Amino acid sequence: MKRLPKLMIALGAAAMALTACSPATGGSEQKSAAANGELREAHVGAVPVVDVAALYVGEKQGYFEDEGLKLNIEFGQGSAAMIPSLLNGQFDMLYGGSVNMLQAAGQDLPIQAVAVGGRTTGVVGKDHGGVLVLPESGIENAAGLEGKKVAVNALRGLHEVSLWAAIKKAGGDPKKVTFLEMPLADMGAALESGRIDAASTSEPFLGVIEGDGAKNIASLYAEADPNFVTATYFTSTKMTETDPEFVKAFVRALEKSFAYADANPDAVRAELGNFTKIDPALIDSMTLTRFKWGLTTEDVRLIARLAADAESLEDPDKATDAVTAFLNEQ
Repeated sequence: MKRLPKLMIALGAAAMALTACSPATGGSEQKSAAANGELREAHVGAVPVVDVAALYVGEKQGYFEDEGLKLNIEFGQGSAAMIPSLLNGQFDMLYGGSVNMLQAAGQDLPIQAVAVGGRTTGVVGKDHGGVLVLPESGIENAAGLEGKKVAVNALRGLHEVSLWAAIKKAGGDPKKVTFLEMPLADMGAALESGRIDAASTSEPFLGVIEGDGAKNIASLYAEADPNFVTATYFTSTKMTETDPEFVKAFVRALEKSFAYADANPDAVRAELGNFTKIDPALIDSMTLTRFKWGLTTEDVRLIARLAADAESLEDPDKATDAVTAFLNEQ
């Protein structure tokens, strides 16, 4: 029997308790604000990785304002920990790991995918996610992580799942790897001090730690699958049912933001300072996400099957069907 993601079981209980006492905002407030010519504040929870720069780009271009929205972005360590806040109405949208979203849906939590958040470039060695080690570690590829301690920002999450696939492809056994949960911002110091043997991380942290001399031994997203959707935007099922116009407005603005980000990578790089401290000298060399618009049921099913292979999701088809209902209606 496959291991259950214990973190998500606890999350499920917490989220259901929170939703029972604090319902999400309904559509009447948005319609009232729109009638008065006011902007509705869209509360977005996110993790501080390079993909999120698209929100800032879109805001600067006026795409969200055009849809009657004003963004309020709040960052956390991982999307799993923020899902209860989505379900109790603190957030209207979450940008988060695609695996966490599916795990929550697999636990029967009422959430819906609404848009792509980020993708692998599909190019090994030139991706926005990687596994970093010290040059003197002797670790040359993902198979060399057997018997080692590897930091991920969320256990059973995106990095662990994609790294399972990368390790298997390299001929290793991911069950022999010790995964440790750690904030992305803490991984560089932990690697340097020897508390961990490897850090599985994303831009902009990937470029920062590489700039300090670490070696990238695996492009885990691209190695998992060249079409891997690393992150999504998702919301509560209640939001899609009671306020679908808000959801559609957010998605329309986001689509324009992605198009602009894809065509103007320098604009994306210019926004990184909004949510992370980074040496300007490193910004130009960072690998950006692939800002290709579109999210399909098959994109989600691929992620779900990789998560099931990593023993982090019990029923990939059930989770896929549950979380893509809104997408399939559009």
